[in-house]
Amino acid sequence: MTARIVQGRYELRSRLGMGGMGTVWLAWDRTLRRSVALKEVVLAAYGEDMAVRRKRALREARAAAGIRHPAVVHIYDAFMDDGSPWIVMAYIEGASLDRRIERQILSEREIARVGRDVLAGLAAVHEAKVLHRDVKPANIIVDPKDQVFLVDFGIARISGEHGLTSTNMLLGTVEFMAPERIDGHAVGPASDLWSLGVTLFCALERYSPFRCDGPLETARAAAAGRLPRFRRPGPLADAIAGLLVTDPAGRMGAAELGERLDAILASVSRPPVVRGPICHLPGGHILGGPGPEGRRGSGQKNGRERERPLLERPRQEAAELLASTEPRAAGRLMDGMAGDPAAAAEVLALLPTSRAGRIADHMAPDLVAGLVRAMPLSRSASMLAHTDDRVAAAVLGALGVVPAAVRLVEAMTLRRACRVLEYVPPAVVAGLLSATSDGRADRLLGGLSRAVRDEIARLTGRA
Repeated sequence: MTARIVQGRYELRSRLGMGGMGTVWLAWDRTLRRSVALKEVVLAAYGEDMAVRRKRALREARAAAGIRHPAVVHIYDAFMDDGSPWIVMAYIEGASLDRRIERQILSEREIARVGRDVLAGLAAVHEAKVLHRDVKPANIIVDPKDQVFLVDFGIARISGEHGLTSTNMLLGTVEFMAPERIDGHAVGPASDLWSLGVTLFCALERYSPFRCDGPLETARAAAAGRLPRFRRPGPLADAIAGLLVTDPAGRMGAAELGERLDAILASVSRPPVVRGPICHLPGGHILGGPGPEGRRGSGQKNGRERERPLLERPRQEAAELLASTEPRAAGRLMDGMAGDPAAAAEVLALLPTSRAGRIADHMAPDLVAGLVRAMPLSRSASMLAHTDDRVAAAVLGALGVVPAAVRLVEAMTLRRACRVLEYVPPAVVAGLLSATSDGRADRLLGGLSRAVRDEIARLTGRA
C-alpha cells in the first residue's frame, strides 16, 4: 500500500489518535528526516463558515508555536492541504497519562509531579494569551525519562479575540470542561485549571468524576460541579477540590496550586523499618527475612538485624541494598541517613551516578543538598544530571547562592540549566547568574520565561 504524502513532504506512517477535532498521525518528514506528529484538523460541513474555521485553526497554531516551555510540545509548522488545516508538532515518544492511569495506581507524589509540570506549561500558555481548552489525561504525554508534555492545541483559542467561535459550539471533551464554558460564559485561565483539576481527579481516583451515559447528562453533571467523595483523601485531594469550584472567582489559582503541589513533592515519609522478604541481596540472602541464624532459632538477634537502619550497616552492604531496591523505596531509606550526609555520600558513591540520580529523585531536597556539599563537584554534577528538573531545582534552592550551586549550574548544558532554573526561586536565580564565570549568564537569562525574567529584573532593580 502506497503511503500518503502530505504537502509533498510528510509521509503518514500510523494514526496516533483521533478525536472530534481531527486525527493525529505519526509522520516522517522527508526533508528534515525526522519523525513528527501531524494533526489533520477536521472541519465539519455544518456550523460556522468554513473559511472562518480554517483561519482560526491556522491562527491558533501560529499562536501556540510561539510558546517555548519544556512541558509544552513544540509546534513546527501549520499549513493548508486539500482544504484542511494541518499542524506539524514534535513527536513525543511516551505514554499518555490516561494509559498510565489504566495500567497502574499512581502515588500521590507521582500525580503531583505530573500536575506541577502541566501547571508550569499552562503558565507559559496563559502568558502567551492562549487558552488550551482541552486539558485532559489523553493530552498529557510522559516520555521514558518521565518528562511531561502538554500536547494538542488544535482547539485552543487566543484570549481576548471574539467572533470566531459560535456560541452554540462546544469544542473539547465535555467531561473536562469548566462549568462557565458549558454555560456559555466568558472563559479564562481558570477554565484550564478546572480541566487540570478533573485530570488530577482521574489520576488519583482512576475514574472521571462527571462522566455519565450521554454527552447531555455529562454536561449537566460537569456544570453542576457536584464532586464525588474522594476514596483517597489527603493533600492532593484537597488541592483538587479547590480547583473544582464551579465559580471561577472562587477557584484555586495557579500560584496556590503550585505551592500545594510543591509541598506534596517536598513531603517526606518516615523511613520504613525493613521487615519481611523485601528484596534479595547478593549471596542469596533475603533482606528482612530470616537468615540462616534465624532458621536455627536465634530469632531475637535476627529481629534486631532486620530492623537495623541503613546508617548502621557497612557501606558496601548499604549500597547493595539500595542497588536492589526500587528507587522510591531506596529514596526513603536514604532519608533515614539525614543525620550523617557524609556517610550517605559515601554510600551513593558506590553506586553508578545514573542509579544515584534516580534515588535522589525520591529523597528530601535538603538531604540531597547535604550530599552535594559532601561530594566532589564532578560526582554531584553527574548525579544531578540524572535527576528530574524539579529535583535539581529544589536542590539548588536548598543550597542557595553558594560556590557549589554556581559550579553545578555551570556544569549543566545550557538547555538543562534553563529548564532547571525555571523552577528555582527568582532571587536565587539572580544570585547564581551574577556569580557565574562561564560567560553564559545572558544566554541563561534569555532562556527563562518572561515571568521569571521580569521578576529577576524587579529584584535586581532593572525593571
